[in-house]
Amino acid sequence: MQQIQSDDLKGVSKTLLIPLHCCVEESKSESSSFKDEIAERFHDAIAYDWGKFDADSSQNWVTAVTTAAMNKRRVIFDEQVKNFLEEAPDGLVVNLGAGLNTRFHRLDNGRLEWIELDLPGVITFRQKLREPESKRHRMIAASVLDDDWVGEIKRYARSRVLFVAEGLLPYFTEEEHRKIFTCLAENFPGQEMLFHTIAPSLTPELAQHSLISRTKMKAEMQWGLDDSKQVSALNPKVEFVDEFSLLEGSYDLLPEPIRQKLSPAMAKQVMKIVHVRFRE
Repeated sequence: MQQIQSDDLKGVSKTLLIPLHCCVEESKSESSSFKDEIAERFHDAIAYDWGKFDADSSQNWVTAVTTAAMNKRRVIFDEQVKNFLEEAPDGLVVNLGAGLNTRFHRLDNGRLEWIELDLPGVITFRQKLREPESKRHRMIAASVLDDDWVGEIKRYARSRVLFVAEGLLPYFTEEEHRKIFTCLAENFPGQEMLFHTIAPSLTPELAQHSLISRTKMKAEMQWGLDDSKQVSALNPKVEFVDEFSLLEGSYDLLPEPIRQKLSPAMAKQVMKIVHVRFRE
């Protein structure tokens, strides 16, 4: 198959290449039991200089920390979505800012409904990759900041719905966070969400040393939560349930200047996955 040009991806959309690459590196590692053949197929089909993500002598910690955090993020999201499906095997999972995530294929129990939502350009790019089709796996081309997709979600919603935002929200402002959470809380009471967030107090420094910066992708991390329980300030109907640190166990990989600013306890709060419920 002719390779798909990555230049078709613009701005924040291009960052979807980073978690795909980390996933594939883990999948191909001889020391790992994790395997994702569809992600590997996507990776092989995309024309991109993947060597840009490799470590260099001056900033090898960037790749090490990013890889550790991305792999831990994937594992935690997989585990938490599995937990949801154990309780609601016929439930609906809505992947906001889906990118090239292949979780549906990894976790499909033969009963769930799954929707991938992303910008039209990303959905068009993904469709060129010809992934395996399923009537229970749908794509919606829309911006999460619009609300015209809400009716489509309601059309397929079951008694239980789980929203997932794995690599989406750090690129949004506080006001955009508020808009998204208000939309979900008002339209899907009683349902739940898992999302990745980065503490705004460290966002500028992390951004400066990130793979996004090193590969000159035009994407800017803007806002997140220092304290996960602050999520209720975005909308009073959003109830904090739990959180999962992405840097726990990776503290020693951070460079000395950042470790001088962060204790191990503080580092646990920098990057995390937060679980919330929308009150009825």
